[in-house]
Amino acid sequence: IEQNKMSKEPKSDSQKKLPAHVQRRNRSIAEREAARLARPDRPSVQSLAHANRAKSAVSSTPFGIGNFKGTNASSISSSALENESSAASSDWCGPFSVARQMIAAREEARALRENEKEEKEQKSSESHPLDAVLQAAILQNKIKANPSMTWRGKLVEIKDSSGKAENLYQKRSRRYKRQKLTAEKDHSSQISKRIPSLYDLCVKFIVNNFESVEALGLMIDSTIRRSICEALVSTGRMNGAAFDTLAEEGIETLEITDCVSVTQEAMVEALEKLVPAGLRALILNHAGRAFGTNAVDAILRSTSSELFALSISGAYLLKDLDASRLVAKFSRTLSSIEFNACPSIGSDFCNSLSTHFSSSADSSLLLELSLREISLTRDQLISLGTSSDALRNLRSISLRQMDAMDDETLSKILESTQGNLKFIDLSNDVNLTDESLLSIRRYNSKGNLSVLNLCGLKNLTAVGLEAFFTFGIDGLPNPPNLRTLDLSSCDFNAVNENVVNLAISSSALKRSQDDESRLLKVDTLKRDLSALGGLVSLDVSNSSVTDKVMENLASTCSSSLKLLKVNFCPNISDNGLGYLVSKCGTQFSSVEIWGCAQISDIFLDGNHGAGRRFEIEGAWMKSRRDTASK
Repeated sequence: IEQNKMSKEPKSDSQKKLPAHVQRRNRSIAEREAARLARPDRPSVQSLAHANRAKSAVSSTPFGIGNFKGTNASSISSSALENESSAASSDWCGPFSVARQMIAAREEARALRENEKEEKEQKSSESHPLDAVLQAAILQNKIKANPSMTWRGKLVEIKDSSGKAENLYQKRSRRYKRQKLTAEKDHSSQISKRIPSLYDLCVKFIVNNFESVEALGLMIDSTIRRSICEALVSTGRMNGAAFDTLAEEGIETLEITDCVSVTQEAMVEALEKLVPAGLRALILNHAGRAFGTNAVDAILRSTSSELFALSISGAYLLKDLDASRLVAKFSRTLSSIEFNACPSIGSDFCNSLSTHFSSSADSSLLLELSLREISLTRDQLISLGTSSDALRNLRSISLRQMDAMDDETLSKILESTQGNLKFIDLSNDVNLTDESLLSIRRYNSKGNLSVLNLCGLKNLTAVGLEAFFTFGIDGLPNPPNLRTLDLSSCDFNAVNENVVNLAISSSALKRSQDDESRLLKVDTLKRDLSALGGLVSLDVSNSSVTDKVMENLASTCSSSLKLLKVNFCPNISDNGLGYLVSKCGTQFSSVEIWGCAQISDIFLDGNHGAGRRFEIEGAWMKSRRDTASK
């Protein structure tokens, strides 16, 4: 019992003492924790309006100023702090030091702005009695040079039943409804509501019940058949039975807008009936598998040769030899040839075209040639213009997205046309440069060119375009008198204000029989402007044009302009577009402004075309009902 009691008694202090190394370890841990939790002593003056570390109460170290290695902030002498601050004020690192430098720089910039503002106020206070007259004269000169500044939109603020102004969604919804009502406005009766025409009602009724239609009859012309075919494709009712009904024997034009649902067997069967019966135009879009060697053989088996228009698009089964056989078979009657996205067409087709449409051959006059997205080589393209004079009577040529097209190739092709072209489309021929502009103008010797499409030619420069539309250049005919011009998606700075203004002036110029035999002088341009107007369609999307172009269009093309596209043009304002709409006639029916975020409700709701058939594409909103119906 006594031994148990002795074991339960508490031990003395000597017995509880820890080993020395354990005590040293615990002491170092306690010192580190104390140093981590330490805070700097705040000086008597606290300010953050400077970047002086010696005077600041904020430190970028966790130990505070002067507490590093156990020192106290008060123990540091003022001379030491001054020396340290002068050396570290510029290159001291740490977030608090950077913040102090930013604060100091901001204060200095604010003081500089306040001084400049005071100086301006002092200068403005020193007024002169004629200052108001001078400002009015300057304003009049600006208005005279930029008449669009005087335009004011007819914007009326509309409030709901609670008295609050309409929000953005309500405004755009109301605008879309108004455009929908006036889209099909009947100008003769001035009916403001959209009433479907009898033609639209009949086409819709026929399409909805097309499975019950046995034949359309030969009295239905190609225009009505195309409308029915487009409606069948859009509603998903185009199938083999519908194709058989459209391709009835005796029709002169077979135009199918989408041949995806047509098999090659059905196409062969239809062509075997239609070609001997007098088919004159064959137009197949998205032909795909429907038009291949078997279909060509079905056409060639016919003894009749009255086909004058051939347009095939997307026929990946059509071979080069088959295309050349078609040209050779119908060279006496063909006047329009178009192949689009037919990858197998090559040298055989080019040689057949040059051979059978030359002046030495007994053939018709080739008037239209369109080759789009065709993988022809440079030599094959050159052979079209140099092998013979097959293109001598050409009126329209389209060579879109031809990878092998360059300046020399285009020059040889245009030279072979002998100046008879009225339509040129060179969209997305990325290798063309300013030399091609020189060739277009040089070989437009008869002045017939009226439609020019240069979309996507990034290598064109502002200097080349200005020279193309400039009068009085020795050795070159006058610029073309265009009615349709497309300069969209070219270099942003190449299509500028000067270029487009020159193009507008060139298109609005009076032309007589002897215009091309003389060079018009620049000083006679203004009095030679035609009263009939100039451009009908202009596309300058993704360019640097300004409101000055809109003012020039209003002064020269107000009676002729119908379509304007200024998509992604950031330098055009509400005033420029509003002024143009207010000056143009009722024929001006559409403007595209996709990507123009600067165009506001001032133009969208306040333009002068709101009361007539005028459509603004790029600023509309579909309702749920319209989306669901589609």
